Amino acid sequence: MSMKMPGRLFYPPVDLLPDIFGLHCPSLLGSACESEADRLKRVATVENGVRDAFAAAVDHLGDEEARQLFRRMIRRPKRGLGKMLAPDRDARLLREYDAARQKGETTAALARRLRDEGRELGDSEGAIQTQIRKLVKERGKRQRAAAVEARRWRMATRNEPPSLLSAAKSEK
Repeated sequence: MSMKMPGRLFYPPVDLLPDIFGLHCPSLLGSACESEADRLKRVATVENGVRDAFAAAVDHLGDEEARQLFRRMIRRPKRGLGKMLAPDRDARLLREYDAARQKGETTAALARRLRDEGRELGDSEGAIQTQIRKLVKERGKRQRAAAVEARRWRMATRNEPPSLLSAAKSEK
């Protein structure tokens, strides 16, 4: 007894629909086998489509607003909600830290006080305290590097004859 095979295909053949540029999305194999001339032709088609889309956006929104729209669209999406931190947060934290050190206030108490004032310096006391520690550590590294560089320059120029600049400094 032989099995009779169906006369039609099990699945209809897949016809990929063209994208907004009128092109079919290249597969991995298709892009590997694509010639350089075909690739350049595809790139030119996409560029023309983008140019036409920008021209249409300019017609609808005006030049400046269309540019802002395209700038906003090409930005990569953020992973989470953006934080509304103060733009001068690091400088403010260091300033507050220095003032607190003069008063004898601990870093934890400072972080608690700053957190109670608002969220613009950090989301939690721990986050503010960690940021302060990081900033103080970086500032110390910068100060040490500057001291080493100054000493290196002093050592390099200690046996040189006096210059006009050093003579002017010594007269003051």
